[in-house]
Amino acid sequence: MALKVNEIVKVEVEASDGQVLKEGDAIMLRINRRTPEDVVCRYAGLSNGYFVTTTLDGQHENKYRQASIETCYHIKDVEKVPPQALKEAGKDAAEGTAQDAAASLLTPGA
Repeated sequence: MALKVNEIVKVEVEASDGQVLKEGDAIMLRINRRTPEDVVCRYAGLSNGYFVTTTLDGQHENKYRQASIETCYHIKDVEKVPPQALKEAGKDAAEGTAQDAAASLLTPGA
């Protein structure tokens, strides 16, 4: 072979604030529709001119036309809260509310 041609294409996608996105980054998109819609998802790349995302659990892929994205922000990663932590937080909140109500009843002149 007398000639070898290598085409190297580097595509960088920047969020609205200039941060470069990498596959798997958590992002928030504002989609331009009749009523703007905010979507929290993960960046998955570009495909055939579409901006591709996945749901946070990685089970579903979505494609958006780039013109329909009003803003895009790289956000802090989202983590799942264990059910036990939710139960404890709810219990603590309920106890705090009950204590506040009891304190207002016991405070003279309140």
